[in-house]
Amino acid sequence: MTHADIENRGTIEAYVRRRLPASDAAAFEEHYFECDRCFADVHAMERFVAAMTHAGRRGLLDPPPARFPWLMPAFALVTALSLVLAAGLAFLTFVRLPEREARLRQALEQAKAGRDRIAELDQRSALDSAPQANVPVAILEASRGPDQPNSVLVDSQTRSVLLWIDIPPQPPGVKFGLAISAPDGRVANAIHGLERNQNGALAASLPVAQLADGSYRVRLSLDQPSAPILAEYRLAVVRR
Repeated sequence: MTHADIENRGTIEAYVRRRLPASDAAAFEEHYFECDRCFADVHAMERFVAAMTHAGRRGLLDPPPARFPWLMPAFALVTALSLVLAAGLAFLTFVRLPEREARLRQALEQAKAGRDRIAELDQRSALDSAPQANVPVAILEASRGPDQPNSVLVDSQTRSVLLWIDIPPQPPGVKFGLAISAPDGRVANAIHGLERNQNGALAASLPVAQLADGSYRVRLSLDQPSAPILAEYRLAVVRR
């Protein structure tokens, strides 16, 4: 058995691990007892095998445990949460936010329209509450014929006219009422609680903003339920 055969076949390691056949082991022993080199290699291999066996028994050759066993599940969880968050952001960006912006614009437009309407009503209320500079006066006389109505001339700024009706003396506390009817008989306005003033007349303020041009009948009666008509007048509203 030559050195080349021993090195190529791994004879020393097989001999130390008791894996050589008996005939090869006997031939190798005859050689290495006479060869200092092989004798030294056998002892070195025995120490190496003993050290490896000892290390294996102590677990020194086992693969080191994972330092962070939770890292992969945590990474998977973070990835899943990122996907969910991205989907939520996409939903908010492309669906919810445009819908909410549309509702907000609609609410702002409605609020602006409401403010404009309130401003218009406030302006109209201020105009209505302001004293009217020149109040037209219609003196109603029951003695006129049907073709000669009591006329009153109004314009776009006229809010009311003053109806003046002379009546005979009455007992104290007597109250009168006026019913203003359109030509079709529909009651356009009614005024209650009128009393004879110190000039011996009834003075009533009649709103004309909602009265169209035309002839109206003004009926005078006591301010009582089902009271008979005391007098009837004709009033023509003429706008200029």
